[in-house]
Formats: sequence, structure tokens, C-alpha cells
Amino acid sequence: MRLKTIFLILFFVCGVLNISAQDAVSKKDKKNKNTDSTDNPPALGSFLKPTIGIGVGTLSYFGNIYAPGHRLQALAQSRFGYELNLSQPITNYLHFNFYVLFGKLGANERSYIPSQNQNFESQIRMGGIQLLYDFSNFIKNPKCKVRPYILTGFEGFEFLSKTDMYDAHGNKYYYWNDGTIRNMAQGSPNSQNAQLLTRDYTYDTDIRQLNQNGYGRYSENSWAIPVGLGFTMKAGEHITFRMGATMHFAFTNHIDGVGSTINDKFLGFTASAHYDLYSKRKPKFAGDTLPKSHYDNVDFLALDNGDEDGDGVKDFDDLCHGTPAGAKVDKNGCPVDDDKDNIPEYRDEEPASAKDAMVNGKGITMNDADFQDWYDRYYDSTGIGAKTVDITSKKTPEEVLAKAENKKMFTVELARYKNGIPSDEMAYLLSIEDVHSLTMGDTTVVYTSGSYKNVQDAVTRRDNYRKEGLKSARVGILQGGNTYIPMNEDELSKEITAAKASGMPSENNNTPTDNTANTTTANGKIIYRIQLGAYKNKLSPSVFKNAGKVVEMKTEDGYYKYASGSFSSIAEAAGHKAELVYEGYEDAFIAAYQNGKRVPLDKAGATYADKNYHENLNESANTGSAIDKSLVKFKVQVAFVKAGDTSYDDMLKDLQEVERQPTITGRVRIVSGNFSKYKEAEAYKDKLVAKGLSGAFVVAFFKGENISLQEAFELIKP
Repeated sequence: MRLKTIFLILFFVCGVLNISAQDAVSKKDKKNKNTDSTDNPPALGSFLKPTIGIGVGTLSYFGNIYAPGHRLQALAQSRFGYELNLSQPITNYLHFNFYVLFGKLGANERSYIPSQNQNFESQIRMGGIQLLYDFSNFIKNPKCKVRPYILTGFEGFEFLSKTDMYDAHGNKYYYWNDGTIRNMAQGSPNSQNAQLLTRDYTYDTDIRQLNQNGYGRYSENSWAIPVGLGFTMKAGEHITFRMGATMHFAFTNHIDGVGSTINDKFLGFTASAHYDLYSKRKPKFAGDTLPKSHYDNVDFLALDNGDEDGDGVKDFDDLCHGTPAGAKVDKNGCPVDDDKDNIPEYRDEEPASAKDAMVNGKGITMNDADFQDWYDRYYDSTGIGAKTVDITSKKTPEEVLAKAENKKMFTVELARYKNGIPSDEMAYLLSIEDVHSLTMGDTTVVYTSGSYKNVQDAVTRRDNYRKEGLKSARVGILQGGNTYIPMNEDELSKEITAAKASGMPSENNNTPTDNTANTTTANGKIIYRIQLGAYKNKLSPSVFKNAGKVVEMKTEDGYYKYASGSFSSIAEAAGHKAELVYEGYEDAFIAAYQNGKRVPLDKAGATYADKNYHENLNESANTGSAIDKSLVKFKVQVAFVKAGDTSYDDMLKDLQEVERQPTITGRVRIVSGNFSKYKEAEAYKDKLVAKGLSGAFVVAFFKGENISLQEAFELIKP
């Protein structure tokens, strides 16, 4: 509605100007009624002198998202805008402008304070009128092509604002105070298993519909007052360039979606070109041509015989002007080349080169070494003539990880659970050699089997499970090894068609890419796994960083069980257990599975050292930690700074066991102390706070890896 109003105002103003112009022409006609109209036609253009312009620039947000004192957005973060302009001069220094503007406005706040991570992007459509004053009544010198200007006016605009709240897979962004973005809120249940997310900068959620501030369905139309300044530059008879900045003071505070009593503003930087439709060439003299006496004293004969470069050939006949003094030239005034090697004699260092010889830029015949050097520089594809750069040594772990995350494989989904798994179903899953657990969403855990490049191999594996009785088996996508994407039948059919069309071969007679057998559980094979304990709270993968492939399962009574490895012989399992004990999992033990059930080790070929030992085969019964509790340490974090920041160095001099730990965010965690008991670390933290390190707090580590305090307390439980 605002834009329609602006267009109505435009038509009204143009009508008024047209009536005024016609009235002026009518008066002029009456004044000259005895004058022949063919000699002096009515000059309507002297009243209507429109100039059209088109411009491009940036729109910079200036509002409530950024902190006070830093609310002007950096130019690099601005969005593009486009402007169409129609201008009518009122006087030689005052211009009436009508314009329309289209563009985007947005902002992205990033902070280590979770509540200060707001973002938005808004489509802006604007129209308005302006008065522009260019100081021409003071700057009267016609040779002055550049003039400053100021402007103001009135405008209406529409806006549609959206915010980026979810990634491409529908995961909501949660901002943590360590600078990361994750799929779960910090401090929420199971937050230690939250996965890292990266913003996709796709603004997917309508701010007005979101209604976070309780404003309801407010209007997405508003008025604004523009105030600007800049300069114009005359570039020809009809063309003017204009460059300037305009601050738009909006009458609304809803553009950014942030509740505030202060209205929003945005700054536009624009460069535009303008073409006037009325200027005519002004003759320098009274007539349309130069005066007849203008060339009276010109010696045309001297001009015809001139020789500017002094080579003896008149300029009129000279085909090579500017020949160096003393150079031998031919009849056309061009330097001679006696040996025909395309190098003129005046700079030929070998005046008598052989016929058809290849010469360099100095006229010297090239030898084999010259040809080899030429080839190495311009034709060789091995890089012998180029600078060699070792890019492999500069690859960061993040770059390697990014490549792996793009890897697409196919797998078979066996089951998914939101709550605990019954004991018999848990045994069934653990008896599958290549079972894999993945978290989907906040609470759902998906168990899959196999990893295939060819979707047809995954379909074969799925059919085997269905024949065994697992009717829920289905094929899905395993993205980057840790993200599961389910597929419906239509999507699966398209993948099968594409695989057949590409002629992709089956992988070693339906053998998965990780070299595990393409079997289910009904083949009688015994699978050995190493149990790493059961814990009341879920643990993050960092706790089991050096434990090999670990499967997580939640029991019906709420405990989280972890099992490592998958072995076909007791000897291999025993060897892996020994490695785990060395790594700190001192109470780890071996469990055996066959035909979908847990079986006693003595029935699986093992011998108990204690003849009176009785193995409990109930998967829900084995609870407790297998971790060496001495490997859990508590430290005090005193700062979280940018790499190279030395502002804390003086305060760190007297602290004990100071470490600088790089993090995945690129910043450095500075910690002090090393304690086995939390109370000791807490007391040390209080001392540091008393010394002025008010932001210090206790953090936990397991084998040097940062874990949450909740995990640390779980690991050291008796």
C-alpha cells in the first residue's frame, strides 16, 4: 500500500508540473502571437527537463541487534540494493527526485554470550520523493565538474524479514558460550553429546509469524525520512555520475524483529549514473559553426609538409609515427629489417641472422638451451618451470574432515529407539558384526548395519534381514560416517535406477566397504565384544576416543552401555581388551553373542580363571564404570582468548601448571592446576577469583580430553 501511495503522489506532481508547463507555453504563445510558429516553436522542454538514473549500492543495517556503540554495520556485511531515479530540476540548484529502491537488509550477530546471537535478512521495496540541493547558486564556475549535495524527503517501504534458525537437515541452532553452534541447548539433558553445527545462512523462518516479542501480526509497511549527502560529477553533455550516502530513519522498529522502543535505521551507499533528456549541444559561438576567420592565419602547406619524428617522411605519408631518432626507415617511414627476422635494425644485436632463423627479442638466434627454457616456461605441464608449493603440509584437520563429511554411503537401518532397549533386542543388535549407533535429532538413536557405495548391495543386505524376520529393516544414507538420512521408497527407487544406469559394480560380491561379512545373525557365528561399562548419564564420544569402534545402547532402566570392537575369535577380543586396559579402561570385560543372543564365554570357547564365577547374561544387569578413575582430572579455566593474545601473561606468571590448549573454534583455552578431586579444584578456583580472575571456573578432562563436569562425576562414581 505504501508503494501505491508513492506512485499516486508521483502522478499528481507530474500532472501539476505538466499543467504549469502548458500554462507557461500558452503565455509565451500569446506574447509572440505575431511571430511565425515555424521560426519559434513552443519550447515545452524548457519547463519539463526530466533526468533518469540507475544506481547500485549497499544497504547497511543500523539497529538493535548490535551492541550499543557498535550498531553501524561493517560495509563488508552489507547487502546490495538497486535504485531507479527520475529527477526534475526546479531551479539550477534545487531538484525534485522520485525514486524506487529494491534490495536486502540484514545482520548477523555473533557473540560468546548465547543470548546475543541474533540474525535476520529482510527484502526491502521502497519508493519516495526527495529534494536535492547541490550548491550551484554558490559554485558558479562552469569548469567545476564536481559539486556536493544534500537531500531529504519522504518515503514509504515494504519489508519481509526472516531469520536463520535451522540448518538444511532441520536441526535448530543453539549457541554455546564457548563460541560453538550445536544441536542441543547448553546445559540441557544429554548436552554432552550435542553435535557441532554450521550455519547455512538460509533465512528460513518468518519473524512476524515467529512472534518472539509478542507483537502479533504487525504491519510490514512503514514510512521513513531519508537524509543524505554526497557529490555529483558531470561526465558529458547528458551524463552525470552521483555518489553518496543516505540514512533512512524508519517509523517502525520491526525490521530486525528485535523488541525495542527505538526505531530501526539503515544506511544506503549508492553510485548511480544519470542521463538527461533535454540538454542540447551549446555552440561556443553565436552560429552553429566556427567563425569564418578562425583559420585565417593557419599555414596548411606547413601542416602538409610536417615531419614530427624527423625521419625524412612527411607525416601525411608516414605509416610509423614516432620512430626513434637516427633509426633507418623505408619509404613509408617504418624501421628497416635487413635480415627479415622481424626485429628492426636499430635494436637488432645480430644484424645478419640466417634466413628463417628463430630469434629472441634482441634479434639473436635461439639455440637448444633457449628452446628448452622456452618450453619449460610456457608449455610443460609437469611444473618444472613453475614455483613448487607443498599444499599437503598446509591441510588442516578441519579441511580433511570437511572432505570426509561429503562422503555418501548407503546402510541398512535395523531399529530406532527413543527410550531404553529391551535386553533381548540389545543382544540381537550386539550379535550383528557391523552394527553402528547414530543419534538422530535430540533423543532418537538409530542402529544401522553395513556401509556401501552401491545402493543395490544395501538392498540385498536389507532383504536378508527381512527374510530373517526383521521386517522393519530399510535402506538409508550414511553421510560423512556420522549422519543418518532415512529414505522413502521413491527416493530408494531413484537411487537404484541411477546405480544401474551408471554401471556401478557390486562390492566384492555384496561385501561391505569395511570388509565385514554381509550376514545377519542367523549364521551361527560367534561375535565377541568388549564391554566398557554402563553409566547413568550419557557420555560423549571423547571419553572413548582411543577405544576403537564403540556402540552405545540405552537399557530399559535408563543406563547407557558401551561396547567396543567386533571380533570373530576370543584371541582377538582378548588382545583388544588388553589394549583397552592399557588405555585406562581397567574393568573392561569380554562378552560373546551368537544367533542373536548373549552366550556364556565358556560355551564360546573361553575358560574362566575362577571356577566359581557365574556370568550374568542379562544385558541390563551389568552396570558400573570400567574407567581408571585416576585418569579423570580437574583444572581451572582462567581465560578463553584468540590465538596469540598475550593480555593475560602477567597474571599467569605465578599460577601453577598453566596450559594453553587450542580448541576447534580457533581460540585458546588457558587452564591452571591439575587435581584428582573436584573440591580441590573448586578451592583453587576461589583463590584465583580472589586474585582478580573473576571469570575462572572448573573444567574436567579425561586422558587430556575436555569433558563435561557431569561426565567427570559419572566416571569417578564408586
